[in-house]
Amino acid sequence: MQRHVLVAGATGLVGRAAMEHFARAGVKTTAVSRRRPPDTYGADFIALDLADTAACAQALSGLTDVTQVVFAALHEEPDLVAGWLQESHIKRNGLMLRNLVEPIDRAAPNLANIVLLQGPKAYGVHVGRMRPGAREDRDEARDVPNFYWEQEDYLKARQMGRPWGWTVIRPALVVGMCVGGAMNLIAAIGVYAALLKEKGLPLSYPGGFSGLLEATDTDLMADCFDWAGQSPAARNQTFNVTNGEVFALKDQWPAIAEALGMQVGPDRPTSFVEELPGMAAEWDAIRQKYGLKSPGLEAFIGQSFQFADFVFAPRSAEVRPGSAMSSIKVRAAGFGEVLYSDEMFAKWFARYQADGLLPPR
Repeated sequence: MQRHVLVAGATGLVGRAAMEHFARAGVKTTAVSRRRPPDTYGADFIALDLADTAACAQALSGLTDVTQVVFAALHEEPDLVAGWLQESHIKRNGLMLRNLVEPIDRAAPNLANIVLLQGPKAYGVHVGRMRPGAREDRDEARDVPNFYWEQEDYLKARQMGRPWGWTVIRPALVVGMCVGGAMNLIAAIGVYAALLKEKGLPLSYPGGFSGLLEATDTDLMADCFDWAGQSPAARNQTFNVTNGEVFALKDQWPAIAEALGMQVGPDRPTSFVEELPGMAAEWDAIRQKYGLKSPGLEAFIGQSFQFADFVFAPRSAEVRPGSAMSSIKVRAAGFGEVLYSDEMFAKWFARYQADGLLPPR
């Protein structure tokens, strides 16, 4: 039976990587998002607002041969971090999942797997300290408002008695490539660095006291989606998926500076939200100087300056709570890919540079 993977949220970090992975592997791939991605890598594309129930029913009802869904679509509120607790955020993301799943469930008799994306917010990292080494099915913060539970509970209820299964994937800090995403740390750091470099300044660490993090490379995540769609061990399971090591951003800073062709400067706590949006003209000059394909500052970064402030915590006087999760369960189930964090950062900065999204090293 031919595989057909439907990727929702194809312009985001995770969706773009999944679309590229499956399309380049020769798997029939259909990408869904409101905006057309800069490159679909050979995937079919459907422009669709997943919050529009009628439009989804019309656009998706003909996809009768879908075998796997990767649901990486995400709606964020204007105030990114505060929005994570808002009822409107929860309901909108729940609606988007229902609007995609229901027509596909009705239309595609060979549907085998639906992948749902979550993350460390499942363990309450967005409101305080989460348990280090948080485990699936033990440490969930179900008492904290979160759209994850709205989506997960719906999907489990919908799946009862159906031939397909679900897999919940929980990455850590997601690192990859997109234009205009809400949580793109590489783009935020890359613009910050380019603005400093153009002034002849070194790369100062912009954060407060750095806690321990884990990251998940989007290429590694796409490989995991592929595994989940074909492995019986992934059916109706939740997995933390990470690169496999913990790190502090402060310790990674020399490797990041090297990838950007810069020297490390003295620490300078910097609010990305307060300082960088006003430098749109400087960014435009850099784009023109190097002939970059990346758009203007707001279109390129989206809400990622807000996310960078959340990660770096420049105003924090204490070590920020970490977000280390256990990834033993997924490795025991059969998915064992790992990646060193410095290699991950170097890879993505080089990719952004090669694709003309950031200035050359």
